[in-house]
Amino acid sequence: MFRLLKALLLALTVVAVVAMTMVIGSCNSNGVAQVRVINSIPDAMAAVDVEFNGKIAVSGLAFDTVFPAPATPPVYFGASSGLVTIEAFYHGQTTPILDSTNTNFTGGDQYTLLLAGLATVPAAYLISDNNATPSANTVKFRVINGSVSSSTTDPDGFDIYILPQGKPISGIPSISGLTLGQTGPGYVTFNYSSEYTVWVTPHKNTLPLFSTTYAQNNPQITTLVIVDQSSGVAVSPNMLELIDLQ
Repeated sequence: MFRLLKALLLALTVVAVVAMTMVIGSCNSNGVAQVRVINSIPDAMAAVDVEFNGKIAVSGLAFDTVFPAPATPPVYFGASSGLVTIEAFYHGQTTPILDSTNTNFTGGDQYTLLLAGLATVPAAYLISDNNATPSANTVKFRVINGSVSSSTTDPDGFDIYILPQGKPISGIPSISGLTLGQTGPGYVTFNYSSEYTVWVTPHKNTLPLFSTTYAQNNPQITTLVIVDQSSGVAVSPNMLELIDLQ
């Protein structure tokens, strides 16, 4: 009897590990997409619950936070591939603030789902991730615009200059005209430098709105999300930083 119980416990442990791998892990799971969700709705009255096809996928996600919590390498939760209907609710409520937005998940792919806009008219933006290791002696940056206030203050979007620390703004922006919910060209590759400064300016204007310097490893992938202040009336100078590989 003791040997039977021991064998049963071992089998249950293996099943638990396999289940965890399906939820968190490999992008090689053909029928399961890997998803993380960012809440950048600045005027939401409460944290939000997110449902996929009528089932809660994320519960109580506060403004300017990510689920699963940021980690390096990034952590995702598993979602069934195929057509998915996305809805968002204030935590514990049943009336959606984001109603029946349809998208498609591809099994084995990784995604960042950005919830953005004002609470009266939020939107869901599905962004594909690529966390493959960059070439030696290079780093990659990606910038996502999650600032709804920029649609009013900077309707032509932001220009993003990504330069080795200490170099002033000059030349052509690394990303041009970045509007709400967009990533521009996606990942932009640079030669390795120990620090890079990311400058955010209005489109076709080199006067910076704000800048931040980020230490780098060799190689590294960094995703930055521009968000608003919690009031939603102005962009925040503090971008959400996700170090996806280092």
